[in-house]
This record gives sequence, C-alpha cells and structure tokens, in this order.
Amino acid sequence: MTKPLRALFAAALTLCLLVPLVGCGKEGPPKPRKSSRSFVWQQVDITPVGNCLEVNAIMSGVYTNLSSVILEIDGVSGQEDCPGCPFQPSETYSSDKLSEIFNPNTGTLRFSYCPLEQADAYRARLIGTNIYDTTRHAVSMEKMVVMP
Repeated sequence: MTKPLRALFAAALTLCLLVPLVGCGKEGPPKPRKSSRSFVWQQVDITPVGNCLEVNAIMSGVYTNLSSVILEIDGVSGQEDCPGCPFQPSETYSSDKLSEIFNPNTGTLRFSYCPLEQADAYRARLIGTNIYDTTRHAVSMEKMVVMP
C-alpha cells in the first residue's frame, strides 16, 4: 500500500468509528411537544339506558379549544369480543353543537346516543377534536358497555 492510500484508509476507518458516537445534539428518546392548547379526557363513563348509551365525561386542560365530539362504537354480539384486537368502529356519532351537550365552565359533557344496530354489548370511545389543526385530538380509553 502506498502512503497516500494508507492515510486515506486510516481517515476512513477513523470516520467510521466516530460517526456513531456523534449525535445531533439531542439526548434520550423523542418526547411529544407540550402544547398550551391541548386537553384530555379526565373521566369517561358510558352506560346503557334502555337501548341507548348515556355518555358522561369530564375534560381537563384548555377545553375551550374543543371543536367537536365524536363517539365511536362497535357492536359486540356473543363471543365476538377480542380485547386485544384493534378498535375498529362500525358506527360513529359526531356532534358539532357543543352548546347543547358541553358545559365550557366545568368541562363536563353529557349526551345520549341510540345505536343504529342493536348488539349485546358495545366497545366505545370518545374523541374530542381541537380547533387547532396542529394540536392532537383527545382520544379516550376504550370502554366496554354491556347492554341490559
């Protein structure tokens, strides 16, 4: 090997060893941005009343930025339920008229919805959409509601 080729090889080897050690100035795993415009579901209760679902929920955060509320449900009959399976709603109810169902002073939400397709039980969740496109929506945990 000639001297210039050895020097080039040594430089390339040194570069390959140092590149994994050099970061972009960030430390640790990525973290979501904190937003001063976001809100979350503090409590969500979905209970059966006759053939309908009664939804009572409480929000915290900047819930004055709430644009609409979406109830997603999936009917479960007999042994079809799969707790570990992804939630795939078969029916959606959306309410843009928040003045009728949401109290902006307390952050409480209350409404009833009667599913179009009757089932023995429902998997359900609430989504609160934000007026700001760049702020993520508030998605509740999935609830299982067994009908009477």
